Amino acid sequence: MNLPPIIGTSNVTLQDVRIAPAGPPHTYLGMAQLLLNAVDPLVAAGGSCAVPLAFVSAQVAECALKSALSKDGDDRRLRDKALRHNLKALWHLAHAEGLPVAATPPEWLDRLSQLHETPYYIRYSTGVHGLVTPAPAQVQVGLRDLVDVVGQYVRS
Repeated sequence: MNLPPIIGTSNVTLQDVRIAPAGPPHTYLGMAQLLLNAVDPLVAAGGSCAVPLAFVSAQVAECALKSALSKDGDDRRLRDKALRHNLKALWHLAHAEGLPVAATPPEWLDRLSQLHETPYYIRYSTGVHGLVTPAPAQVQVGLRDLVDVVGQYVRS
């Protein structure tokens, strides 16, 4: 079917664009929210994606917790080796500073922390023949809750 070309002009008015400051805590929260989008498809893929799910989930948790801990815009202390990739330490500190989460991290986060922190088993698997990852459904729900709570906390 041969249709004639459509020729004309158009004017488009966009709504006001809001840009969040390009720094903590917004950059951490933004990455947590973006990476969270990968969790559902990885959970749906099943067992063959258990390690990629754990890897992405640990990064989501780390970014979310670092967002809460840099609510004032300063993230320098988060570069300390004791905190950098230690999800349990980040959780405990965030709780102590007012993030409304349980004092004790959930089991899924504890397991992710063991995989994500030094010696970085989930990244390099050096000297490891297998990895035990947390239950995907628990991680999926837990991460959504964590990112939601952190988002509300950072905006308060």
